Amino acid sequence: MSAGLGGRGPAMGSMTALAPVRAVVGSRVSDTHGDEGKVSHLVQAESAARHALSKEWEIVGSFEDLDVSAEVTPWNRPDLGPWLTERQGEWDALVWAKVDRAFRSAKDCADVAHWAEENHKVLVFTDDGITLDYREGRESSFGNELAKVFLMLASIFAEMELKRIKARVTAAHRHLRKTDRWAGGQPPYGYRIVDRPGGGRTLEPDPVTSEAVRYMGRLLLEGQSQWMIATALEAAGFDTPATHAYKNQGESYSSKRKTPPSNHWNPSSVGKILRSPATVGLKLTGRSVKARTIARDAKGLPIRMAEPLFTEGEWAAVQAAMDERSVTKERSNGASPWLGVPHCDRCGDRFYRQLNFAKNGKVYEYYRCAKTAGKPACKGQSIKGERVTAAIAALVERLAGLAMTVRRFIPGEDHTEQLNHVTQAMRDLREEKRRGLFDYPGGDDEYSEALETLVDERRRLAALPQRPSAWVEVETGQTFADAWTQADQEHRRQLLLGLKARLYMAPAVEGWYLPAELEARVRQQCA
Repeated sequence: MSAGLGGRGPAMGSMTALAPVRAVVGSRVSDTHGDEGKVSHLVQAESAARHALSKEWEIVGSFEDLDVSAEVTPWNRPDLGPWLTERQGEWDALVWAKVDRAFRSAKDCADVAHWAEENHKVLVFTDDGITLDYREGRESSFGNELAKVFLMLASIFAEMELKRIKARVTAAHRHLRKTDRWAGGQPPYGYRIVDRPGGGRTLEPDPVTSEAVRYMGRLLLEGQSQWMIATALEAAGFDTPATHAYKNQGESYSSKRKTPPSNHWNPSSVGKILRSPATVGLKLTGRSVKARTIARDAKGLPIRMAEPLFTEGEWAAVQAAMDERSVTKERSNGASPWLGVPHCDRCGDRFYRQLNFAKNGKVYEYYRCAKTAGKPACKGQSIKGERVTAAIAALVERLAGLAMTVRRFIPGEDHTEQLNHVTQAMRDLREEKRRGLFDYPGGDDEYSEALETLVDERRRLAALPQRPSAWVEVETGQTFADAWTQADQEHRRQLLLGLKARLYMAPAVEGWYLPAELEARVRQQCA
């Protein structure tokens, strides 16, 4: 049933004829990704404009809220909001196609209707045949009262429908979280979305970005820092996650960005990717990177939805290497040539380089003891740069015959890693319970069943023979002199830091220090 415009008072007839109604027409779409979403706003706008023109109203503006939920109050919507605030004096009638395009909340509906009455506006919902006309002289008409009833009923039905949609989506996502089906969104770096046998979508390694992830892991296990890995990725021409998504995730993703993202790799991105369980094919759940946890099946075990990019041993080695690097963070980008090698003989802290520029253009290089948190600089502890260079040359000569080694990770045999997975799954499960993620009908039973399954699995694995993972030193076939000759400046600094070689220096005394284990190796191999 429709409700038309309210009765027109005799005193207003001539005034209305002289002042045509100024109309604003518009649309709203929650999701523009699907085929329907791509044209829905155009259909809505056409319906609203056709109605305004049929009334011989003057269309003075339009609004188009795309990818905006109806749960967002009208005043806070990016395109509609200004027409209800600073631009409210520019129009008389606001025209939508349908009520559910304007509201999914009875409260929002009542608030807008009340606002329209106070500000003498016209609200029109063309496809639903509802019009509220609150222009001066029409406020208390029977047509308005009847239209208000139909509008409130329509908004209540729209709110109920929204709740049903949310319930269906929540139930669907809850089900999908326990399967190897991809629920939607941008895939983790290293993977791409493909059709799943039996229906739905899933993931498989992306031919290009999966190689980038494996390359990161290989460089990390070779001893390179995250900064060095980021530099290597750029040199190799690998796109960053944002750039790859912009190029490959379709028109709907690209349309949200006005300009292409920067294709500059940073150490933080490298760390996040190498830390993510998604790189071994595990399914993750959560709205943000920080909130993501490993998804589990009905038994509480991690769901593997794609081929892993690392073997179990490689993954454990990568995580161990990341843990080791997180203990002491060395600055690499823009570091002085020997940062971390020369140290103050008096306090033991590292020296920092200082460059002094003379008026004649000559540059003087010094290494000084610097003030740090809780410690003043040692007075007089300043060494000329050429002395540091000479001392390092002597140290390199001392280490020349040393056999170079790399640390290799030997994964645990038997069921060590499986036990770690189950133990972590139990921690994740308890954390999700603490965060209230099982707060739904049947959630407590689901939690108890999953935890009981994990406890039984842990007991079974713990009863089996276990051998812990370990790092071992493996000779590379190179001497220190070979590695030094082939390395650039930054890699030479990293070679010394990797050996934990230290130069403890003072203005009048010079020397170097080697850890006892390294000194023993040098004496044995370089005698």
